[in-house]
Amino acid sequence: MPWMDANGVSLRYELAGSSGPALVLMHEMGGSLNSWDGVAPQLGKRFRTLRYDQRGLGLSEKMREAFTNDNLVDDLEAVLAATKLAPPYHFVGVAAAAVQVLRYIERHPANVGRLVLCNPAPGVDATRAAQLDERAARSEKEGLRATLAITLDKSYPPELTDRATYEEYRGRYLANDPVCFANMNRMFARANMLHMLSQLKCPTLVVAGRQDTVRPAAMSEQLARMIPGARFEQIDAGHFMPTTAPGPLLKLLEEFLSG
Repeated sequence: MPWMDANGVSLRYELAGSSGPALVLMHEMGGSLNSWDGVAPQLGKRFRTLRYDQRGLGLSEKMREAFTNDNLVDDLEAVLAATKLAPPYHFVGVAAAAVQVLRYIERHPANVGRLVLCNPAPGVDATRAAQLDERAARSEKEGLRATLAITLDKSYPPELTDRATYEEYRGRYLANDPVCFANMNRMFARANMLHMLSQLKCPTLVVAGRQDTVRPAAMSEQLARMIPGARFEQIDAGHFMPTTAPGPLLKLLEEFLSG
């Protein structure tokens, strides 16, 4: 997996598949491109599949300055330009990645083919923002382990998958840089793209996890109703859907993205 300098930041990425439409996989907050390991190889047989570690996460560059959702979307644009992938792009985003994908669509509506939002988090209200700021401060001061009770323990109960899969995800999660994780939380606390749901014109699939206690299925279904013509599906999955239910998710993706 190579690295590139994109928008002034070193980002690790993988571009797989030799033919087919362009497909961009956007991982969750605290995740990495490895979050897609259970689905990306199969998708690469039918699509030109791009995944990358967002700034400050995974094995991408760690920086100390704060950033905004627009900075992250600038990164996405730079990655797409560097890989020379041609639109239209299909997007699949997990949880908080929705704010990046929706902002990209707001900038470039004609560049998007199909959209899949998994347990989408298109924005937060003021009360939730305070909680995210508190989580950020704790991560910065005490490290990722100090936040587990209010982050990973709630979003990924070990019994959702086999122990090896859980321990691998937990290890990558704890390896995140605490300052960058804090800045990602602060970014999300101030990014609200809820207004874009009613403006979407591309075919859209919203997928909810029946075992997701962070974003219950009813919440995702309510968001799906805000999107004109959106399709809503539920699968047996937790919050980190590509990791906790790669098989059912892959089946939906292959069917929907192929039109």
